[in-house]
Amino acid sequence: MNDFIGGNYYNQAQEQQKTKKTMKLIIILIVLLLMVCIGLVGFMYYIKMVQLKITVDEKNVADLENVFIFENEKIYVPIRAFASYVGYSSSNGDYTQDKYTEDATKCYVESKNEVANFSLGSNKIYKIVLDGENNYEYYEIDEPIRMINNQLCTTIQGAQTAFNISMAYTKQENRITIYTLPYLVNYYTANKSNAAIAKGNDVFSNQKALLHNMIIVKDNSNDYGVYSLDGKEILGIKYKAIKFIESTMEFIVTTQENKMGIMSYTSETKISPQYDAIKQIDKNNGLYLVTNNKKQGVINDHGSIVIYIEYDQIGINASQFANNDIQNQYLLYNKCIPVKQNGKWGLFDKTGKQLTQLQYDDFGCTEGGGSSIANSNKVLLIPKYEAIVVKQEEFYGLIDSQGKAILPSVLKSMYSTTASGEVTYFMIYNEQVMNIIDYIETYVKGNNQTNSGQENENSQTGNVNSNEVQNNTDGNNAEQNNEVTNNTQNNIATNTQVQ
Repeated sequence: MNDFIGGNYYNQAQEQQKTKKTMKLIIILIVLLLMVCIGLVGFMYYIKMVQLKITVDEKNVADLENVFIFENEKIYVPIRAFASYVGYSSSNGDYTQDKYTEDATKCYVESKNEVANFSLGSNKIYKIVLDGENNYEYYEIDEPIRMINNQLCTTIQGAQTAFNISMAYTKQENRITIYTLPYLVNYYTANKSNAAIAKGNDVFSNQKALLHNMIIVKDNSNDYGVYSLDGKEILGIKYKAIKFIESTMEFIVTTQENKMGIMSYTSETKISPQYDAIKQIDKNNGLYLVTNNKKQGVINDHGSIVIYIEYDQIGINASQFANNDIQNQYLLYNKCIPVKQNGKWGLFDKTGKQLTQLQYDDFGCTEGGGSSIANSNKVLLIPKYEAIVVKQEEFYGLIDSQGKAILPSVLKSMYSTTASGEVTYFMIYNEQVMNIIDYIETYVKGNNQTNSGQENENSQTGNVNSNEVQNNTDGNNAEQNNEVTNNTQNNIATNTQVQ
């Protein structure tokens, strides 16, 4: 049947046509597969690009992806949820007051070297260096602490400050890169032969210079200096010791003659090295505690004297009053400086004005409520009235931050108790226990308002004779204090209910 003329040619043509169709289909399928593969690769690349990538000390930490909060293209860090990833513990409440409260509007994070306190709505982070003195430093951050998804949150800058980390976000790569301080210390100690950050008296404070692109270095003679991480000299290698003060970006330097001064991170001499010891006590006002020949005084950041260097002690021992929220043991209520000379205490303000004579035997009551009062706390400050507990001989009283008397020194003891996070203050007079706030509001503030009203009335009726106004002399002050004391004793004895 296929032997007709041209039959084989026809069959061959059909086979070739079928083969061409098959090849076209194969090519189309291959193209489609290639397109699918390209699409999958592109999709996977897109997924990879949009997926948040996080590294901590060069290690991928996938668990952190669900911790950070993005809002309007800005990253917020849930403080407590983040803490454990960078070597910190955390808790609700305020470390400086009662650590066992569960106030969710406050929290603190803690490492072996320091504690950082946060408070909702505040743009300040208070840090306590756990060096035995427990001195405070505070840092202003770019945004106040926020509550997001029932978590206290801060910005990247706040996290860097609180946790002593380097942290950066690269939007193009959608990557967060974190370096902890211990990692940086190990890295630069291994890679810079003259690094002086692995050990020493001020090792922790000096390590923090790394977070600000600086490193403390030393030579073979154990002389110290400061360089930038890219090798530029900031302070020459010629000092016997250097300590970095992060809150002001300054360096306390000690010369070969054992004299101390202050240098800035810009290589500027702020305070010439001429003191046996120097210490920052107030960042805002640039105040420094200085010591020469075992006597202490206060100078400002221009080197001018604020309080003469003639006192045996400046500042109280804050460790005695752990429950008093003392943020600065040298500047109570951010207003007054306690000084001691020849066994007597007094107050100056931060401009150097003397507020009280050196007349008190001590500041604060360390007796508490005695063995008869369970869980009583030693007390120095009563914040509601900016009051300070003073001691004269064996009795206690109260003055305010301006040095004015609130209660005369006639009390046997003063103390506080804490219940459900609330602090209550008590005083003991003639074995009677009384609420201090209630007493002041009833008999001190109330009397002041009554007296003020009477004075206004007398002034309006012309009954005040200017010649009768007493001069502010020591004798008149003593007489007035005696009158206040007698009135207080009478009020305490007859009018105050025993709590």
